[in-house]
Amino acid sequence: MVFNLLLTCVARCNSPVSYLQLKFWRVYAQRESDLLENYTADHAEKLAERNLKSFFQKTPPEPVTTPPNQAWEKISSLYRFSTKDHYYSILHKYVECHDPAQARNHRMSSVRSDGPDTANPAVLAFVDEGKMML
Repeated sequence: MVFNLLLTCVARCNSPVSYLQLKFWRVYAQRESDLLENYTADHAEKLAERNLKSFFQKTPPEPVTTPPNQAWEKISSLYRFSTKDHYYSILHKYVECHDPAQARNHRMSSVRSDGPDTANPAVLAFVDEGKMML
């Protein structure tokens, strides 16, 4: 236990990241996670309402902008804080480095997981085919 305490102290003393910066990073990551969870829940609810409205009223669905699969893959990778980048998360890096003009070209009007430039993962096949795969 003493060895672990000493190792932790030495690691923190030699770290290029200050204690306050590390504390800020942890708070930022937690808040970003909480907000992402709330935002995705709201977006999913709006999408479900749109689909139900379209189904029961027999009208074409209104277009919904959902990020493409490539964007989800980019923000889903693991992120390790670096003093060189000055990004606090992979989402922060994606937003800062993403080209808005390119985003306009990739807007989706539906939430199908397949497309000309993406593979349809087997786990999502039941979504697009309307049946559950066991």
